[in-house]
Amino acid sequence: MKLKIRDMEAENDKVVEKDYPDVLDITIEAGEEEDNQLLTCIVGDAQLLVGLVSSYRHDRELVDFNLAKSEAAKLHEAIEKKQLDHDDVVWIMTTRNFFQLRATFVCYKQSYEVAIDQAINSSGNGDLGSILRGVILCIVSPEKHFAEVIRASTIGYWTKDEDSLTRVIVTRAEIDMTKIKEEYFKMNNTNLDDVVRRDASGVYKSFLMALIGEKI
Repeated sequence: MKLKIRDMEAENDKVVEKDYPDVLDITIEAGEEEDNQLLTCIVGDAQLLVGLVSSYRHDRELVDFNLAKSEAAKLHEAIEKKQLDHDDVVWIMTTRNFFQLRATFVCYKQSYEVAIDQAINSSGNGDLGSILRGVILCIVSPEKHFAEVIRASTIGYWTKDEDSLTRVIVTRAEIDMTKIKEEYFKMNNTNLDDVVRRDASGVYKSFLMALIGEKI
């Protein structure tokens, strides 16, 4: 069984409030268990996901730097203790707006001399750590996040994951596709349009190429 919580964008599955352009692409693999066991999976390691897709965030560009410093310390303590499901982590990540969270991440790096996503990665926090790193990357640098999603969907010859490739290109075409293409090139030393030409075909290829602003 597979549950996909794909988009943190109002016009895509109504996952979170409108006004938030960032998209979170997370898949929870729940195996072949019964439906009621899926709830256990979500409430356990993926408790953070429930808050991410159900909470309300104010979108005002107001930042409290004292609060950012304080909450950076709380996040650091939770990471050090490998307690990413701690109430403080869930509260901070699911209620603070993106401007406040970015300030918190900056304070984290200034205080502990390591980016918060790197700290999580070094602490080896398993699936929940991977989820949280994805969330942070999407908040801090959405274009890099989507470039990585595209890369993962097009590894090798022929597209491995058409759904992810299509979703990113369709939802980001009029938002930040130029930046995504730049990030993709930095990562792979290859143009995104060349990959689409190689992997896609027919009407599907024409559709994608038009959205990324390239000729066939």
